[in-house]
Amino acid sequence: MNRSHHEPRNDRAGGRRSRRAGRGERRHHVIPLTPEGVPAATPDAPPVSPVVSVSTDSRARYPWLPARVIAGSVWRGPDAMRVRVEADGSATPWRCGAAAAR
Repeated sequence: MNRSHHEPRNDRAGGRRSRRAGRGERRHHVIPLTPEGVPAATPDAPPVSPVVSVSTDSRARYPWLPARVIAGSVWRGPDAMRVRVEADGSATPWRCGAAAAR
């Protein structure tokens, strides 16, 4: 009885304890795949945000923004400045300055 919990057990009861208690049906979650082998969207999945091109105006004001982003995404630039890119490609400051402190 004075053995470490690191030592293997050789009795039969030890082997039975490690097995699953229930022998019922096993449920496998099936992930639908596209013909290319990539996981496909399921009917109950939330809608995917579209990818938009950032407007030239916004790229001039915020040169650290990539040319294409997901609509509604927030990007952090220098000095922790954040901008949100809308579905039309325009970028506007997001929760910055005094408004964020409230």
